[in-house]
Amino acid sequence: MVVGLGNPGVRYETTRHNVGFRAVHACADHYKIPFRKPFFARYEHARLTTGPYGPVVFVKPLTFMNRTGLVVPRLMSRYHAGPEKLLVVCDNLDLEVGRVRLKRGGGTAGHNGLKSVVAETGSSEFYRLYIGIGRPSRGESVVEHVLGSPSENEAKALDVACRRAAEIIRDAIEGDLDQVMNDCNRRGA
Repeated sequence: MVVGLGNPGVRYETTRHNVGFRAVHACADHYKIPFRKPFFARYEHARLTTGPYGPVVFVKPLTFMNRTGLVVPRLMSRYHAGPEKLLVVCDNLDLEVGRVRLKRGGGTAGHNGLKSVVAETGSSEFYRLYIGIGRPSRGESVVEHVLGSPSENEAKALDVACRRAAEIIRDAIEGDLDQVMNDCNRRGA
């Protein structure tokens, strides 16, 4: 199960906080599978059911970032995915703009979406694919930074990073996630 973190709605589409949505969407587009919203659901999902790597479910929670975890446990149960089969894709302030890192487990680094996933699943032992958005500029709050739109140069770097993240997700789906993690982090994506 691959969960992209972001905030729903047109207002947030191009913000730094929504790179998780963008990367997961790019990966689903590669497989030509559309996102659908089930009736009364607080998420959109795209299901990859064919091929040697299926089934895989791509999820975009529609609960806003600080409540992202609310939909994850039910979907993990539905699709028989334990923490070792969960990949969460999100932004990271501590990585420079456009850098991509894959890791398993660890803390939340203050990320409200990750805090919510950890709280609701009761585990921090899932994989995380981080897309660097850099730190706020002097005088800018973290909230202003993550919910703000990037500059033109940052936007280009984030587009490349989201495409790279989608490639890493595909590699993880089609191969060994731990090996993909080692390769990704060794290359300095």
